[in-house]
Amino acid sequence: MLEAVLARLRDEGVTQAVVVDNGSTWPIAERLFARFGDFVDVVPMNGNQGCALGYARGLERAVALDAELIWLLDDDNRPMSGALAALVSAWGACRSRDTAERLIVTAVRDEHHADVMAGVPESRLKVRWDSFGGFHLFDLGYKVWRRTRWGRPTGRPADTVTVDVTPYGGSLFHRTVVERYGLPLLNFYQYGDDIEYTWRVTRDGGRIVVVTAARIEDLEESWNPTVQLSNRFLGLIAGASAFRTYYATRNAANFEMRYRRRNRVMFAINRWIYMALIRLYAMRAGHADRYAIIREAVRDGLAGRLGINSRYRLP
Repeated sequence: MLEAVLARLRDEGVTQAVVVDNGSTWPIAERLFARFGDFVDVVPMNGNQGCALGYARGLERAVALDAELIWLLDDDNRPMSGALAALVSAWGACRSRDTAERLIVTAVRDEHHADVMAGVPESRLKVRWDSFGGFHLFDLGYKVWRRTRWGRPTGRPADTVTVDVTPYGGSLFHRTVVERYGLPLLNFYQYGDDIEYTWRVTRDGGRIVVVTAARIEDLEESWNPTVQLSNRFLGLIAGASAFRTYYATRNAANFEMRYRRRNRVMFAINRWIYMALIRLYAMRAGHADRYAIIREAVRDGLAGRLGINSRYRLP
């Protein structure tokens, strides 16, 4: 998958690719040099150090190499033809309104931008304050209405759509974003650090713009198959990995408590309903063990117990 992504990046006109060797089990530097030569710069990590530190070291290296624009991708994020040109064009157009250090443009990934491509209004794409796990009691009415023929989205997305956070994969920005906002939060270790990092930009008055003409194909199916299931609760319960469930849930709980909580009572109500729904779906699916992991993760996140949990180490 990595070689397929790199081949496409070269075709798209990327000047240089920085690859973070975060615990690979094959001779990545030698093999990539044999095929791609100096196009690829490999950063060794001496074992799997988690995505937060991996992206931090990759960003540091890109800045050290004097990159002007930085495009973040996971090893299975293969851009479709023309994606880079569409992103660069949109970035240039947005510069009449936004300063370079407060602007991120990002390509569409079906797993993460399904609502964008369905034509859901921008106001509904942004998570409400005091939500928990992305759930808010006041959104229930809209979600029910959306499933009727009157409330169904148009399916006609705008050329650009503004969101408040976005995953790393597909995001393009100027090096001054790194100079202004620093590096990912290393205590998140694995998962959620991209949400916290991009939130810094919008919280500071910047913008994140989804460019619908730029598309990315995920070559590997997600561990959390929310897109294929009817709701986010089933996706979390059905995920194939305990450590991924733990870190994703823990970090999301910590992030929402620290940055998206304004009313403690409403936050507590949403948390209670969310956990009750998780328990209901878990028991119905026969996954009481997964509910226990989620409950533990929520407790740790709300208590600020971050970093590496020895019970959930990466492979």
